[in-house]
Amino acid sequence: MLFIWPQVFRVYRRNTVEGIAPLGVLQGVSGSILWFTYGLAVGDLAVFGSNFMLSIAVGTVGLALVRHGVLPSSRLFGTAAAVLGFAFVCAAFSETLVGLVAFVVGAASILPQTFLAAREPDLRGVSVPSNALLFGATVAWLSYGLAVGDVLVMLPNLLVMPCSAFIVVKAAASQRSLPPVSADVA
Repeated sequence: MLFIWPQVFRVYRRNTVEGIAPLGVLQGVSGSILWFTYGLAVGDLAVFGSNFMLSIAVGTVGLALVRHGVLPSSRLFGTAAAVLGFAFVCAAFSETLVGLVAFVVGAASILPQTFLAAREPDLRGVSVPSNALLFGATVAWLSYGLAVGDVLVMLPNLLVMPCSAFIVVKAAASQRSLPPVSADVA
C-alpha cells in the first residue's frame, strides 16, 4: 500500500499531473475498492484496511486530475460509486466473484500508465520512487507466490513487474531531460 504515497506527494508538491494516466487512476480506484470489499466480505482486516487506504490515496491523485481539468469529477465519483455498488452486489452472491474481479481489474490497472509512458515524452508528474516501490513489491509477491505455489499470487505480479520497471526507466529519463516547470520550484 505504501508505494502510492510518493506519487500523491509528487502530484501535490509539484502541482502537476503530467504523464499520469486518468484511466489508470480510475482502474486503480476500482481495483482497490473491489479488494477492500473482498477483504470486508471474507473478514480479512489486512486486505480491507490496506486497500481502503490505497483507494483513498489513488482517489487523491484522481482529485488532482479533476483539479487540473484532466478528468471530469463526475467520471471519478461516478466510477467509484458504481464499482462500490457492483462490489457489494457481487459480494452478496459470492466472495470469490469479488476476488476474481478485483484480481483482473487490479492487475490490469498498470496498463494505462504503461501505455501512456510509452508514448508520452513528458512524465514529470510520474513518481519514480512510487513505481520503484511498486516494482519491489511485485518482486516480493512473485517470490512469495513461487515459494508457496500460489498461481493467483504469481500471475498479477508477472504483469505488473515489467510494467513498473518500464515506467521507472521512462519516467526517470523524461525527468532528467525536461526543464523544470515554474510550479515545480514551489
